Formats: sequence, C-alpha cells, structure tokens
Amino acid sequence: MRGDGAPEGEGGKRPSAATPRRQLVFRSQSLAEPFRDIWDENVTIAVESVVQLDDGTHLQYWTVRHREPQRLIETVEQFPTTLDAELVSTVDDTHRFEVHGARESLFTAFEAFDGVTLSAAYDADGVDVVGEFAGDVDTDAVVEAGQAVYPDLELVDSYTVETLDTFRHLVRDRLTQRQLTVLHVAYFSGYYERPRRRSGAELADRLGISKQAFHDHLRKAHATVFEALIGNETELHGVDK
Repeated sequence: MRGDGAPEGEGGKRPSAATPRRQLVFRSQSLAEPFRDIWDENVTIAVESVVQLDDGTHLQYWTVRHREPQRLIETVEQFPTTLDAELVSTVDDTHRFEVHGARESLFTAFEAFDGVTLSAAYDADGVDVVGEFAGDVDTDAVVEAGQAVYPDLELVDSYTVETLDTFRHLVRDRLTQRQLTVLHVAYFSGYYERPRRRSGAELADRLGISKQAFHDHLRKAHATVFEALIGNETELHGVDK
C-alpha cells in the first residue's frame, strides 16, 4: 500500500501524508554462518509482514525468488530464533514462507521501536538487514537492542525516505490489534487464494483462537477496510469492533 495511490478526499483533494521515515541497514557475520554452510550464491529475502502473537512469538512472511526453496527452509531452521518454518506457496520461482520466530529476535527488537523489517540479504560480506522506523527514532537505542540478540550486529548505513501511506494508517487506526493480526495472517497464508492454501480453521488454530472468532474478526476487518475504501464518509461510523 505504498506509493502515491492514496484515495482522494472530499472535493477531489488527495490527502498528502508524506512522512519522513528512517531506514537503517545492519550487517552481521553470525547471521551469515548458516547461509555459508549451504549456499554458494547470494540470497535476498523480502519481509512482507511480521505478525506478533499473544504468546510473545511472531509469524514472519517472506518472499524469495530461487529455484530451491527447501534449501532456504533448512537454512532458516538453523537460526536460534526460529521455532519452525514452512513453505506457504510457490509461483514459478517465487516462494512465500511462513517463519515462526521466538520472543527474542531482530523482528521483535525492531517492533519495540515501532519499526518494521523490510529485507535481509546474504552475500560474501555477511547478512544485511534493512529496517524502517520513524524519522526521529533513537538510532543508538535500536542498535543496542539489536546487539542484545546478535552481539556482532553493526549499523552500516542510515538514510531518510519519504512515504505516502495515508490509506494504510487510516485503516490501521480503525482496526483492533486482533483484527489486524487476523487480516495479515489470512492474506499472507493464502486464505484468499483459489484454491485456498489454508482454511479458516487452520489459521484459527495457528493463532490459538476459535474458528468462529477468526471469522468474526475477519468479517469486521473487511467491513472497516471496505468502508475506508468505498464509503461516503471521511470518518468511519457504525463499524462494530
């Protein structure tokens, strides 16, 4: 939902919400060790989403383009912060993975600073991890938190980017955390694909909630998204959360 495709507001005016964000690039040699054992080529991982679970662990959804996805699963399972990993879907040579991460990880460390992990790339120099944060984030504090997980982690680059995310924030502000979690897991797990990659019952079990609760949260999330997208009012009204 990035880019300049925000919906037009009343009177044909497009809301402008360009907000400066800080992207930090970290490098680690210890993160690269599992890759060196298995890979003889560069690997780039796009991190699409990280969903925090009630027990403090989290689900990571990755997209990777490569001919041998099983090799990546074998690599990821060697990380001390990985609980389990599986292939969710494959289209040609592009694969989506779900990785169940432990409480203590870079993803959780970044989340504590309202940051998101964008990508991880392995090459001969190590693994570079890119995270995005608020423009005024305390960089030193982020580095310290990351080093608590991987002591050799170092900050190698930092730059400011502009983002236009009016619609995304409009919706996120109106969703409960549970609705947002269910929506993310449904989308990235292939619930909306045909045929479905995973059923509502499977995803409910993954989240530790009932099937009925899963569908209730999903229905209410859909109502909020649709109201923001095609409703007549600037503010959302009458959506039961």
